[in-house]
Amino acid sequence: MQRRRGFTLIELLVVIAIIAILIALLLPAVQQAREAARRSQCKNSLKQLALALHNYQDAHLVFPYGHQSEIAGMTHLRDCWFQRLLPYVEQSSLSNLYESDKTQYVHLIEASSVPATAQIPRTSISVFSCPSDPSSPGKGGNGGVNAFQGNYIVSAGAGTWVGDFITKMITVSDRNIPNVADPGGLFGVNSKFDIKDCTDGSSNTLLVSESVLRGSTPAAWGEGGGYWGGAPHGSFAFSVAETPNTSIADRVYSCKATTFPGAPNGAPCENGNAGSLAGRWNFARSYHIGGVQAALADGSVRFVSDAIDRQTWLKLGIRKDGFVLGEF
Repeated sequence: MQRRRGFTLIELLVVIAIIAILIALLLPAVQQAREAARRSQCKNSLKQLALALHNYQDAHLVFPYGHQSEIAGMTHLRDCWFQRLLPYVEQSSLSNLYESDKTQYVHLIEASSVPATAQIPRTSISVFSCPSDPSSPGKGGNGGVNAFQGNYIVSAGAGTWVGDFITKMITVSDRNIPNVADPGGLFGVNSKFDIKDCTDGSSNTLLVSESVLRGSTPAAWGEGGGYWGGAPHGSFAFSVAETPNTSIADRVYSCKATTFPGAPNGAPCENGNAGSLAGRWNFARSYHIGGVQAALADGSVRFVSDAIDRQTWLKLGIRKDGFVLGEF
């Protein structure tokens, strides 16, 4: 008689259970490895943007303005640092096409009947997108059409603030950052600051950090990274009035979503226009576990914890507060 070899049902179940356990153990490791790669790519993008900003300063002797004020008769109103930086991030062709356009408002370019011109704000530029954000590259800041929305925004400072040299504390009375010539950081409306204005030291002054995209629906004005039209509503920069990934809401003209599940603390947002709320601001936010990445004015990139002391974060964001910076 021939005896047939095989598995019993119990043996098969045990093997399946072992495989399931191994998969359960491996999946988090794979996900962590992927996030580490995405975080590294994000850090590299911030390094490139910091270098581009320094190259711009070398050529023009100042950093680009945060955003341009609206003056009747001018072209490209709502232009911001993003458009100024295009030639320095290997986008000279796009920059030339943009500069040849004579539309009065940046956010109306997409309505052009010329296909090449209408495509200008729709062009996604990878160096402005963080791969850790599931909604990136985004669409927004263009009245509900399809303009590119990125993840990186410059440091405007704290808004309206005052420093007490006795207590060595900074108090913020108004977080509003758009349409303010000097909210404390390196970027404001029509600003012309350079590296010499960082009297606290370039290694102690924030330059660029991150924001999150609240989904892929394009209709929104003022959310972080809305480079095409949202600058005077706060999209050009972040405020250091609150620490990274704060539970306190960003306040913009209109939000894609008032909260976004999956983002740290839900990335809350207030519709400033619909709620008749004064002031506009975005805070630094990211999908990186535990904090955000930020480029400093010396070109270095640091990971900043959500748990950073608020006073330290404020002093990092204000270029000339005169206070000694703590560890971060």
